Amino acid sequence: MRGASRTLEVLRALNLSNGASIVELNRATGISRPALYRIVRALSDDGYLRFDSDIDGYLLTPLVRQLSDGFSDDAWISDIASPVLDQLQQEVIWPTDLFTFHYDRMIMRHTTRRVSPWTIDNAMIGLGIPVLITAVGRAYLAHQRREIQEGVIERLAKSDHADRALARNSATAIRMLNLIAEDGFATRDSTFMPKTGSIAMPVLIKGYAACSIAITYISSALRASEAKRRYLGPLTNAAKMIAEQLSENQQAISWRTPRRRR
Repeated sequence: MRGASRTLEVLRALNLSNGASIVELNRATGISRPALYRIVRALSDDGYLRFDSDIDGYLLTPLVRQLSDGFSDDAWISDIASPVLDQLQQEVIWPTDLFTFHYDRMIMRHTTRRVSPWTIDNAMIGLGIPVLITAVGRAYLAHQRREIQEGVIERLAKSDHADRALARNSATAIRMLNLIAEDGFATRDSTFMPKTGSIAMPVLIKGYAACSIAITYISSALRASEAKRRYLGPLTNAAKMIAEQLSENQQAISWRTPRRRR
């Protein structure tokens, strides 16, 4: 049972940080390096992981998805959100993404990077990114209840996440979220993935964000002001379209308020 628990812990860590090295997995899980080598070797032999020598890390393979074949939580993403994001990508050309909130991180649940000719990174489904310094995280958290915002900020301030510094100044973080809520969209902190920029919009159900969608562009090719002028309209329409379809299909979705750590 201990071996199974450790294997699941490694899979969870890679789901949040796909491409992690043994050193990073050791830091994230606390599992010893010899044990980690045994676990990743077994997972690789079974086809669930592959080692990428370019990044010196382990990547999840599509076979991992078979582990959740009986779980229907993703149905609304594949049936409702994905077609809208695919259509949005064809309109704007830049890659489009959908992120949901999970344990104080934003998790990529859909991306069109595989088809966009203007993709410059290899971000994959399952990628975990910070909340307070990313466009999708800001757009999501800005449209939650105040007690949810304060709880997330408090936990991040005590964490080792990349947005810990901003979370430690809770008043500044709340002011930022208030401004984003007024604007209705968000952009990312310039220090996060500086080679690209992002503009994100929440998908609102009954006034609260169920997820966030975003357009990512190359910052050297497009200024933030120009990205807003060109793409804010299409992004807004896509978010509204997803929200309308989700509202019409309440029985087919299972979006929740953020899960709290115990």
